[in-house]
Amino acid sequence: MNGFRLGKWTLQRKMTLLLVLFILLPLLVFGYSFNGSSGRFVAKRTDQETSQVLNLVKQNVDQMLKEYETQLKTIYDNEEVIAELSRIDGLSGSPSGGNSETVNRFLRNFLRGKEDLDSIYLYTSDGQTYFADFKGSNFFLSQFGQHPEWQRTVEAAEGRAVWLPTYELPSNRYLPQATHYFLIGMQVKDVTESMQTLGSIYMNVKISALDRLVKEVNVSPNGILLLADGMGHLLWSRNPEAYGVKLSDIPFYRELLEYMEPFTNQELNGELYRVGYVQSSYNNWLYLSLIPQSDMTAQSRDLRQFLLVTLIAFGGSFLLLAWLTSRYITRPVRQMARAMKQIHKDNMDIQLQTTSADEIGLLQAAYNGMRGRIADLIQEVRIVSGKEKEAEIRALQAQINPHFVYNSLDTINWMAIEREQTDISEMIAALSDIMRYAIRSGGPWVKLEEELKWANDYAYLQKMRFEDRFGITFDTDPSLLSLRVPRLFLQPYLENAILHGMENVEEGGQIAVSISEDKSTGGIRVVIADNGNGIPQEELQQIMLRRSKGIGIYNLDDRLKLEFGAEYGVSIRSSPEEGTVVEIVLPRLS
Repeated sequence: MNGFRLGKWTLQRKMTLLLVLFILLPLLVFGYSFNGSSGRFVAKRTDQETSQVLNLVKQNVDQMLKEYETQLKTIYDNEEVIAELSRIDGLSGSPSGGNSETVNRFLRNFLRGKEDLDSIYLYTSDGQTYFADFKGSNFFLSQFGQHPEWQRTVEAAEGRAVWLPTYELPSNRYLPQATHYFLIGMQVKDVTESMQTLGSIYMNVKISALDRLVKEVNVSPNGILLLADGMGHLLWSRNPEAYGVKLSDIPFYRELLEYMEPFTNQELNGELYRVGYVQSSYNNWLYLSLIPQSDMTAQSRDLRQFLLVTLIAFGGSFLLLAWLTSRYITRPVRQMARAMKQIHKDNMDIQLQTTSADEIGLLQAAYNGMRGRIADLIQEVRIVSGKEKEAEIRALQAQINPHFVYNSLDTINWMAIEREQTDISEMIAALSDIMRYAIRSGGPWVKLEEELKWANDYAYLQKMRFEDRFGITFDTDPSLLSLRVPRLFLQPYLENAILHGMENVEEGGQIAVSISEDKSTGGIRVVIADNGNGIPQEELQQIMLRRSKGIGIYNLDDRLKLEFGAEYGVSIRSSPEEGTVVEIVLPRLS
């Protein structure tokens, strides 16, 4: 018994046993049990798929029939027709025998553009007949006379639309072969007064309307799909010869409705079928599927064959996996375990030999590089720590120097005021505000109102410097002033418009800054347009490709796209000697 103690087994033997016990063996048990239940599985899956198909067909057909019913009820939208039918019936105060052309025109227009509608007939209470039928009325009137139950069904519905069974119209000089129709009928009521019956209307729908929805639907390779009404009349079948059959006379149909089971096994013409049905709550139509047992047997046989092939393939794969695992995994793992123990003892001199390029090889290579990497990281930490201290000192110096400059400018400003040098004082005050705005504490986002204050000071200084060779205007939607924008985002674009756009302009230069809501994003749209020199296409291309020295120009574009998405950013249009337009789309931040 000592030979079976797992504690003494090698990792290779343990992994092989685990693979067999916990993977291969359960798979074999599953395959054996599934093979015995494949028939039930196929039946259950077939029932589910068939139910989905029947419900989908039902939904599509119900939707189509409801649309036809809605179209039929548009007769109540035509007040002239209702009024005319009332006069014909003698219900109104006007003499009977009105203008029947109103009714005929309505019926003709009703069929226009409706491919699947063959004809429409309207019978008044006093026995008059109106119709729109390219074949003439004789063919349908003959069918109508042969089916008095149609009129009884419509009268019993008391104004509700009812769908009547499919019927066959024999071949004639208009139709070279027999054609099938199903029809909807409805009593027409006087909705304006007494709700008295004015007549009944019938609409013939071509069977092609159902063909388009049902004909290409298959429940199985040799399955049968049928539509029947609540009385058992067959409404649709792929076999035209089946029309006219009353399913209620067939035993399987009666048993189906008696037991009310959605799926049952029924014998029909000596062959066993899996019969399923769903019933429409709209008109009580039944949608039936008959799947031969031979189809289900073929599916079960294919499933068992697939399972057998799968089991053989997986069994062979697992046996091969067991051998490869013991050969290529356990041995390198043992080597790595020994090396990791040495690292735990701070001994980093052991180097593993990389034997493959797979994950094990990557782990071995990672271990070999780990020792040098640790030393590199220690050195990097020292360097980074020194640089951080240096950066802190520089940041402190950078903060001290602007404060010194700002205080000096403030002193000069007061001296200018004492000497009544107003222009100099205003320029120094503007420069002081610019310095204060630049060095003040706070985050990178400021109110648009503050940014515009800085921009006006900056524009004032530049105009004074260039002796009013150009003008700068600001047009801003006041409702946006409280929103937040990046600090100093206008600076690089105003500077470029002034220094480059107005470089050769002696007078009449104009820079217009307009700020409004961006309709597409809901953010802020800033447009900076000038009538200066413009940018040559080659230089503009270099700017767009990030190859120019003007980092500030595209820094904002990169930042906005990175933080908020591709719909935000900066775009530039320019034409030499015509000017430049810069558009900036910012997010709406309050």
